[in-house]
Amino acid sequence: MKKNFYLDILLIICILVCGITGIVLDFHLFGGMGRAGKELFSNIHTWSGYIMLAAIVLHLAWHWKWLKAAARQLGK
Repeated sequence: MKKNFYLDILLIICILVCGITGIVLDFHLFGGMGRAGKELFSNIHTWSGYIMLAAIVLHLAWHWKWLKAAARQLGK
């Protein structure tokens, strides 16, 4: 149970970081930081996306039995 809780927290953080940095990059909100600011937000956005993808894969692996059972129920 605890591993699911911590994984969910990690996913929430990654989703928020990726979303916020995506908005900052899309609307050019990095202000007076110039090229260095854009590069910083871009790196944070990219790495939070990588971590989020790894966490999603891990989440699916941990819940694989449930996913199979749910898919069987939909097939009936």
